[in-house]
Amino acid sequence: MLEEKMDNLQLANINEVDYSIFPWLEIDYVKVEEGILLRVYKIPSEHKRSKINLIVIPGLCSHFIGWLSSDHELSKIANIYHIETREKNTSRHSIKKIDYSFEVFVKDLKVIIEHYNLNEEGFYIYGDSFGAEIGALYMKAGYIAPKGMILISPAETFSFSGWMKILFKFAPSWLYYPILPFLKFILKHFRTDMKNDPGTYYLNKRNLETGIPKRMKACVLELLDYQSEVNYANFKFPAYIFAASNDKIHSYEQSVEISKRIPNAIFENLINFQETHSRETAKKMKKFILDIENKRK
Repeated sequence: MLEEKMDNLQLANINEVDYSIFPWLEIDYVKVEEGILLRVYKIPSEHKRSKINLIVIPGLCSHFIGWLSSDHELSKIANIYHIETREKNTSRHSIKKIDYSFEVFVKDLKVIIEHYNLNEEGFYIYGDSFGAEIGALYMKAGYIAPKGMILISPAETFSFSGWMKILFKFAPSWLYYPILPFLKFILKHFRTDMKNDPGTYYLNKRNLETGIPKRMKACVLELLDYQSEVNYANFKFPAYIFAASNDKIHSYEQSVEISKRIPNAIFENLINFQETHSRETAKKMKKFILDIENKRK
């Protein structure tokens, strides 16, 4: 019953929920630098003695509701640390000038890993789109490698149409709310397969409605001309990559190419993007992690 309720919430037309109804969910705030606190959703594993730790890095402005089902399913074997990165509406800023470069996001990840002493037992990284690049750059920085990595729709560049580039470069942040209905119209009719993949619309619509315009604009300006320099051939740990061929927002082709460069990577086409956040896909991730754990024994 609880699992069905979470699955319904995930794709519902709802932006906020009282998380106190989930007694297994803990909420922390971690100081990553002076004046910036990041929210971390913790879900201790159902196996009380589990030493499997999974760090979840969601996509740009992604809302936690969209992750409830997959995070809960994965907590059946692992301790979950779901990071709300600094552009999210939950992060607390007491300073005005905030750096939104990828380098800083990677440093934030390092601080959180050290805060929870995850290097001691080891960990897995699970990154989605923007979050996938943060995880990949963490490896490029030369920090302690994870036991394995799960990536959803990884990309080396981020796609923005010409008019969106002009909008983000020159329009003031306050203009976001007046044009939000137009953005949702574009999302629904031109960037989502509403016939086969309607759930993706509700996931991304929620992100648009709950994001903070000033933070969103600052992040997008960092992404407009971004070109990843990650050498995926250096990944010496198991990797599982998911992408969706019907996805009209992320580049399926780039995800396929990245998977080919990672030695022994597993790639799976889920067809529709909403399936990347589903409980069924999380079960595949669980098997991937348990297979690695068994081989390490």
